[in-house]
Formats: sequence, structure tokens, C-alpha cells
Amino acid sequence: MVIGRLRSDDIYNQVSAYPLPEHRSTALANQAAMLYVILYFEPSILHTHQAKMREIVDKYFPDNWVISIYMGITVNLADAWEPYKAAKTALNNTLDLSNVREQASRYATVSERVHAQVQQFLKEGYLREEMVLDNIPRLLNCLRDCNVAIRWLMLHTADLACDPNNKRLRQIKDQILTDSRYNPKILFQLLLDTAQFEFILKEMFKQMLSEKQTKWEYYKKEGSERMTELADVFSGVKPLTRVEKNENLQAWFREISKQISSLNYDDSTAAGRKTVQLIQALEEVQEFHQLESNLQVCQFLADTRKFLHQMIRTINIKEEVLITMQIVGDLSFRVSVLFRRVGVLCEKGFADHSRKHVYISSKDHKASDSRYH
Repeated sequence: MVIGRLRSDDIYNQVSAYPLPEHRSTALANQAAMLYVILYFEPSILHTHQAKMREIVDKYFPDNWVISIYMGITVNLADAWEPYKAAKTALNNTLDLSNVREQASRYATVSERVHAQVQQFLKEGYLREEMVLDNIPRLLNCLRDCNVAIRWLMLHTADLACDPNNKRLRQIKDQILTDSRYNPKILFQLLLDTAQFEFILKEMFKQMLSEKQTKWEYYKKEGSERMTELADVFSGVKPLTRVEKNENLQAWFREISKQISSLNYDDSTAAGRKTVQLIQALEEVQEFHQLESNLQVCQFLADTRKFLHQMIRTINIKEEVLITMQIVGDLSFRVSVLFRRVGVLCEKGFADHSRKHVYISSKDHKASDSRYH
């Protein structure tokens, strides 16, 4: 029953953090490691159940064969499953040199692309609050691609994962090193930059979450007051250059003010939907009543729309984003990487960069957290 559940279900609920099909094996990596261990308690499956093993390999190991069991302990399935006929046969497609070449080339391309993106994001002043709130999916996708590429390249180029006396494993590793254009210094720099990017994003989201309701209520109050002031303008009570009294517009703006004030923070879905409708209504009233000719009225309307847009951005700040970053940024598969790369660190002169140490330490701390296993 345990093997059946591990084969069919997402028991760690990780797939939602990795929505893209090409990330599926990474999403299921912890479950795959558990399944690998438990299969040894039912060795007949490894020996003779070819259909089950083919199903397992197609789901969990179509593009990877070096897995992390626990806290940096790695296993190369090509070596571990060599004595088991069904398991070995099922793994043949994954270990085919054309597939090895395809995966290595793909991750080489991905790592180069995302590294350029991350370096752009890390430029001073680029990650502003407004930019982050408008590009949450894009930023999370970049973070996923970074971590998936780092994971694959570190695991499949690790010296410990390849027996130098095994000709086939040595050939596969040489193929990976060639096709992935592997450079340990560049990979380590990508790890550092990704850690810094993740650290900054997390800190920004924590700050935004703590201020979320206060800011939302402030934007609501400002938007409502702008509409009340505009209603006073069209009532003739509050003089404004070239604005004639208009009772219909006065009543309409007062109603809009009331609707903004009635928005409920606790019902975020309904509030978000209603806010979008209010923005559309303000755009339409400016067009249909020829209000463009009065710059002061246009400014009132533009300010109100800006506050309403800020309300939508603010209401979309959700804790799920932090949870996704925590899942995606799990580095427990290579705890030993920091110790193995100390030489690279010193050689490149990073040891004196204390700020980098803070970012990488945030990943190392997470890697040592047993809650992820």
C-alpha cells in the first residue's frame, strides 16, 4: 500500500509549487527518494515487475538518475539498480546517450538564460515594490528555473555520484560535462546570485505582508476621499476652475466614494473584483462626459485609479508566495556543496564579501531544516 501511494499520489503536496511539466521530476524529488528506499523492502518489484518499474521511471526519473536521499547523500540509479533486471531495463531510456545529451544541453541553456535574468534583477533599484507586485509569476518562474537547473547540474556532475571504475558511468558523466558546458565557478556564482535574489524577494514579501492591511486601508481611504472631493466640486460648493455644477455627476461620484469605502479587506476576492469594476467605471465616466478638457478633474480621476490599482496589488500579496519560495529554494540535496566549494570561494575572492555570506547562509540554514524531509 505504501509503494502504491508513493507511485500514484503527490504525498508531499509539492506539485502546486512547480506547475510546469518540465519541473515535475523536481517537484516529486523527495517522494522519489522515499520510493527508492522503500522499493528495497519489496525487491521483487525491482527484479521482475517491468511494468511497475517502467511506470516509476517514467514518472520520477525520465530526466534524472542521480538522486539525493537525505542531506547531501546521493545515489546514482545507474549503479544502484544494476543488479535488478526490471529496474535496470526501465532506466535504459533515461540513460540513453541521446537523452543524456538532450538534458545536459537543456540545462546549459536554462542556466545561462536565468543567470542573465537574475543579474538583471539584482541591479541596484530594479526590485522595487511596485515592480515585484506586478511581476510575481515572472519572478517565481525565474526562481524555479534557477533552482531546478542548479539542482540537476550539481547532482549529475558530482564526483561522489560516479564510480570512476565504471566505464558506462564515466562515459555518461563526460557527456554531461561536455554538453552542459560545465564550469564549477560559473555554477557556484549562479548559486550565490540565486541565493541573493531569493533572500531579497523573501525579505520584501515579509515586509509587504506585515504592512498589507494598513496600506490597503490607506489606499481605500485616499480613493474614497478623492471621490468625495470631486463630488463637492460638481456640487458647486467647492469652486474649481471651469467646472460647472452637475448634480448627476455629483451624485455619481458620491456613490463611487461610498462603494470604495464599503470594500471589505477580509473578503479579498469580492473586493478585488469590485475594485476592477470601479476602475473601469472611472475610465468610462471620463470618456463619456468629456471630462478630459479639465486637467484638475482628470488628475482627481487618475489619482483615484492609481489608489485602486494599488489596492489590487496589495490584496494580491499572499503568504502562498513565501511558501512557494521556501519549497522551490530547498537546497538540502547538496548540503555539502558549501564545504566542497570553499576553494572556489577563496579563489574568486568571495570570502571577504560578508553580504554574500548572509545570502548563502540563508540557503544553508534552510538546507539543514529537517522539516523538509
